[in-house]
Amino acid sequence: MQIHSQTMLDSHLPLDDGPELALDLAPSNFRILIVNEDMRSADTLKRTLRDLGYFTTFTAYSARRALVAAVDFSPAVALLDLELPDMTGYQLANMFQSHLSKGVRKVPLLAIAELPRFSNAERTRIAGFIGCLAKPVPPMALNALLGKLQSGAWS
Repeated sequence: MQIHSQTMLDSHLPLDDGPELALDLAPSNFRILIVNEDMRSADTLKRTLRDLGYFTTFTAYSARRALVAAVDFSPAVALLDLELPDMTGYQLANMFQSHLSKGVRKVPLLAIAELPRFSNAERTRIAGFIGCLAKPVPPMALNALLGKLQSGAWS
């Protein structure tokens, strides 16, 4: 397991700190689905993404809404809170991975955890997440993961 900061639990993508992760590589049309029932947390994450150059986001405040949004919005990645009001992030990940739409099944999932627990890292990896970040989400760790997705390092 690779640990990059106290708030970053785990990344299942190889990370490096090279200059290729510069903010100018973040295309504004990279579609990101944010799934979080807490408006304040969701808005903070959305602002962080905007600061990193990601402007095409959609926020779903429940797991059920996220499933509908995933079909209509066609995200390149979904950031899932692990504690949702209608199901856990793990249950939602399972629903994404078994969705009838092939596009939804292939969406990379990044877990957002309330607390930095090392058990979350292993559990999210097993559940098929590409990584797990703890709140508050560290902008550079998030940017590194998104940069790897864009460059095709995850597939």
